[in-house]
Amino acid sequence: METSIPLWVVLVPILGAFALLIKKESDQFRNAIVIGSSTLSFILLLSLYSSVMKGSAHYAISWLPGFEITFNVDASGLLVALVTAFLWILCSVYSVTYMTHEKKRLRYDFFSLLTLATNLGVLVAGDFFTLFIFFEGLLIFPYPLIAHKEDAPAVKGANLYLYVGVATSLLLLSGMVLLKSYSGSLAIQSISPEVAASMSTAIKYQIAILMIVGFGGKAGLFFEHFWLPEAHPVAPTPASALLSAAMIKAGAYGIFRVVNLLFVPQGGSMTGDWLTLSNIGYWTIIIGSITMFFAVISALIATNSKRMLAFHSISQMGYIVMGIGCAAYLGQHGAVGAAGALYHIVNHALFKAALFLGVGAVYFRTNELDMYKLGGLMKNMPVTAICLFIAVCGISGVPFFNGFASKTILHHAIIESYEHGHDMTLWVVEKIFIVTAAGTFASNFKLFYLMFRGNRPKQYDDVAPAPLPMKIGMIGFSVAILFLGLFPNWLLETAIGPALAPLGFDSGADGYRLIYDVQTQISGLAILYPGTESFSMVLHNLFSGGIALVLGAGLLYGGLKYHWFNFRVPTFFTFDFYATKILRRLLNPWFLADGSRKRV
Repeated sequence: METSIPLWVVLVPILGAFALLIKKESDQFRNAIVIGSSTLSFILLLSLYSSVMKGSAHYAISWLPGFEITFNVDASGLLVALVTAFLWILCSVYSVTYMTHEKKRLRYDFFSLLTLATNLGVLVAGDFFTLFIFFEGLLIFPYPLIAHKEDAPAVKGANLYLYVGVATSLLLLSGMVLLKSYSGSLAIQSISPEVAASMSTAIKYQIAILMIVGFGGKAGLFFEHFWLPEAHPVAPTPASALLSAAMIKAGAYGIFRVVNLLFVPQGGSMTGDWLTLSNIGYWTIIIGSITMFFAVISALIATNSKRMLAFHSISQMGYIVMGIGCAAYLGQHGAVGAAGALYHIVNHALFKAALFLGVGAVYFRTNELDMYKLGGLMKNMPVTAICLFIAVCGISGVPFFNGFASKTILHHAIIESYEHGHDMTLWVVEKIFIVTAAGTFASNFKLFYLMFRGNRPKQYDDVAPAPLPMKIGMIGFSVAILFLGLFPNWLLETAIGPALAPLGFDSGADGYRLIYDVQTQISGLAILYPGTESFSMVLHNLFSGGIALVLGAGLLYGGLKYHWFNFRVPTFFTFDFYATKILRRLLNPWFLADGSRKRV
């Protein structure tokens, strides 16, 4: 279906940003514009649902002679875009009160809306050229959000974000140039059989590596992740929530498009091309497992609550990338991996935003981010405590909370991948999956315990509850987490299942039919609730998840009792130390070591 709605989805936040300049001093006007623009974009996206589920919505406009800006919205892009707009609505409501103690509100709201526009632009782009234009917007417009406080740590965090973004964008552009040179097109679709047959395997690997690493800078993959722990603690909490819950998903979405669409052969007879895709998927699985494991180790020993959540953003991206890799590794039978990755993109957006908003509410009242200096705030801030507990259960994969569903599907995907080739590396990855889940449980429940349980320091005896707009934002995310946790198959049947159709998977395969039966439009996957013949599957899911939770509970107990979490890795053993050192050396002519700009 051809419609201009995708264009307006992007234009509405841009127009809203410039509308803020009409009444610069009016808080009520500014709040109405920001919330209204986000809500209108969400409504416009929602209006595309029925048509997109039947095919796609597309639109093109001429920009320069020989260039077009194209939009194409399919089910997977629409799903991620809807979640992104939903996040912006609730975070904007939360910001009504939170940003009252921050200066330069107009600048923050202006760049927040421009960031929303470019984020949505990435998700509704119809070709990689259009996607790249909006992707560069995600490099520029979040910079003022991260550097909002304008002190040395804030500028340093923003600069690292910029440096990594520029470097990885150049790699992405290089991959696009190669793709255009050999295929003659930058459309976000499978390479035609004729073009695929004429491209050497080496060129395909080069394009895949350049584009995956290019998108990986925004997604926070390992070796490209070090900007996240520096940017999150210094940015205002709503910006941290949007950075983690929405903006890094643009990178994950790009990797999803490259791996699970661009290199998927058209038709089932191109054996060599399926092997190329499988190899790309295999190494993507390994990258995802390394990312999830080492990030959760860093999260376990973190003391700054926002820094800890930043490491968990990296770790959860590892889960998503692992799922993307499983889908590619299994080829036409990889529907479970793709479904798990899409589901976890949604779930991570919800529980990570809720976690940041909960931590931000405590910081708003106490001005403290060191979780070891807090405690006993349950009575002072009961709504915040409950909402944060729900989010902690979500990210930890506790049954009846949303993370359990997507982690269960991803666990099925990695087991299926191992059974496909009986590769011992994939057996190890499955064990890393369980250990990472245990670390996720331990570190997040540590956060909750240190902030809300235990002894309360005397200076926090009179801490007031979070203001109403902040409560509304947290409650909104909590309701979404609980809804998807209690009805885990709803999202599979309404969005994720239909999103699998254009990705080249065999709809007759067992895994595909388990996720979504094309004929009945029902998911047969028994995540929590057994059917007539699926009680054993529910037991398997609960047993696998239960192992991680029991290990996590043991790690939590030992960490708090025996001070395991107080272990400090020498800085010269960390990758971040050397990456930052290299950047400072390369950029010394322009920037000082503390992140401030040299005067000339």
